[in-house]
Amino acid sequence: MNIVDYQEVEKLIAQIILQLRTIFNWQFFTSSILFFFAYLTPSFALGSYLLCVIGLALLIATYRNSILVTQEDRAVLITGCDFGYGYELAKKLRASNFTIFAGCSDVKSNGAISLKNLDNQTGRLHVIQMDVSNQGEVDNALDYVKEHLPENGLWGIVNNADESSCPGFLEWSPIENYEKTMAVNLFGAIRVTNSFLPLIRKSQGRIVNVSSLLSRAPSPFNGPYAIAKSAIDSYSAILLAEMKRFNVQVVVVEPGKLAEGANFNSAKREFTRTIRRTWDLLDDGLRMDYGQKYVEQQIEIGQMSMELAETDIGFVVEAMVKAVSQLHPRDRYVVASLTEKCIAYGMQYVPLWLTDRLLPTMEAQTYLSYLSYLEPFILI
Repeated sequence: MNIVDYQEVEKLIAQIILQLRTIFNWQFFTSSILFFFAYLTPSFALGSYLLCVIGLALLIATYRNSILVTQEDRAVLITGCDFGYGYELAKKLRASNFTIFAGCSDVKSNGAISLKNLDNQTGRLHVIQMDVSNQGEVDNALDYVKEHLPENGLWGIVNNADESSCPGFLEWSPIENYEKTMAVNLFGAIRVTNSFLPLIRKSQGRIVNVSSLLSRAPSPFNGPYAIAKSAIDSYSAILLAEMKRFNVQVVVVEPGKLAEGANFNSAKREFTRTIRRTWDLLDDGLRMDYGQKYVEQQIEIGQMSMELAETDIGFVVEAMVKAVSQLHPRDRYVVASLTEKCIAYGMQYVPLWLTDRLLPTMEAQTYLSYLSYLEPFILI
């Protein structure tokens, strides 16, 4: 079996797992187990009663999650549709009868042209020029959206536009790197939200912000990006509290470090080349202080984290679809591999003195990689 065959098998398995997660979500699965134990323990009346009540509550939650909003004549604005999550989400929501305003940083990009060609008949997919770091382009996009809104108005904003930072330690990163990352990932989301928020309040819709699992744990080599995503988490929490009185929901989608399967090897090579290029540009004093050996170790850790990451962006896109289309969405959708979740939650909730000891151990060689073998069996 050649490499192409293996990739096809991996895609098929990923699709099957996605369908199983959709059908057998954790609430349905847990409620079934609770009802089963209640049936086995009729002699313990109080215990059986409590198990049934909890199981029924989970079933009600499952039903609530299955209710969808009316999608016809409702619009959704998505930023960063040139490629990746935004591009796939625009196609998926357009197929669900939403009217889509796909904001692209370059309307001449391959992704933007592809989206334009996709919808020549229905007129429900509008590709608009919108660099979220440019207030003028955001204002022009707002004027266009107002002129082409369907009857039920603007239902949702998906702040998906993303700017990755060059990998490296905080000391290596020039201030321009921080500014560029913040301009898109944080201030871009705020700029778009503030501009379109009156339309969202009017429709009592929702705002979907894209964070990252990197915001939960110390992430050497991804500092500017993790800082920006941590700020998005805080912004989303405050916005959620402020928008409750207007019946506007704020949802956070939190992907892990995803490397798209087809581009996995090229992503690893580009990651390594970028770090070594940055290393070569450092002054002699910094290179002497950090040492070549430590840098090579960080490259190995980065490559290993890619291997342990989720490789199908479909899971993230599916979470975004739920955030937009479900009547009662969750406040947060965490989409990551089992290994990433264990590391992130562990770093977030264990005492600081313990994480200070765990980080050097994980840098040397992590034993959590063995958890990746369990992931095909995890449906939650």
